[in-house]
Amino acid sequence: MADSVRVSESNGLTFLHVENPLASAKISLFGGHILSYIPKSDGQERLWLSPHAFLNGERPIRGGIPVCWPWFSDDHGKQKGELPSHGFLRTQVWQLTSSIEDENGTHLILTPSFSRAEGFEYDCEVTLKVSVGEHLTVNLSTENKGVVPFTFNCALHTYFHVDDIHNTELKGISGQYKDKTQNWALEDTPSPYTFSQQTDRIHLSAVKQTDVVVNGKTFTKVISNGNDSLVVWNPWQEAASISDMDPFGYKHMICVETSMTGGHDLAPGQVHELIQQVIPV
Repeated sequence: MADSVRVSESNGLTFLHVENPLASAKISLFGGHILSYIPKSDGQERLWLSPHAFLNGERPIRGGIPVCWPWFSDDHGKQKGELPSHGFLRTQVWQLTSSIEDENGTHLILTPSFSRAEGFEYDCEVTLKVSVGEHLTVNLSTENKGVVPFTFNCALHTYFHVDDIHNTELKGISGQYKDKTQNWALEDTPSPYTFSQQTDRIHLSAVKQTDVVVNGKTFTKVISNGNDSLVVWNPWQEAASISDMDPFGYKHMICVETSMTGGHDLAPGQVHELIQQVIPV
């Protein structure tokens, strides 16, 4: 194991702590879930983790970067609640299969215990590659190891920390989106893109760069690749009804999710990579 990686255990979960000259990070092996990323350039946390998040394996972790795969939300073809929302990778234990470090940071490879379960019974290999350095790079790779094609969706459901959602703006998003709060009505992206109410949108273009602007200054750049869409979510006052979220937690987070929501076909032998870079500014 790389010298910059330390392992700890708490409440039955195993955590990886990364500390190198460029940044620090914390990763839960339950869910292959990145919980924290703090660049040394300014020492400011880029991810938001709910203070009420379940860190004992009882349920998915609220905050950080949940891994959604092989479907997004409840788009699994069955009745809502019949299969786990956002798939089954975020509720299983992953393994650290590789860790190396160089002048660019610490590079980890994690693999889930299994990638075949009810709702997705195909032969494939999933890996999560995480690089912690001047910026954070997360690569969710899916390889079809079988003899038949399959279709899947996925997302890196990142919760970004902001000082105040009322003073937060997103830049770089254009085109139309589907609005879940309005029965999936098709709407045009607002400009300026600010927040004053519950937001749950699937932007239908493959947005490549989104700037998270806080108090008039760009705080974080989000670079997306391998995506067909971008999801933006903030529960607003509905946070009070979410058991693992503080009623006012919505004020300090915004989800900008690099996502594949339109159904991606993967032929035997093909590999798809969904990549998100979190770049401090």
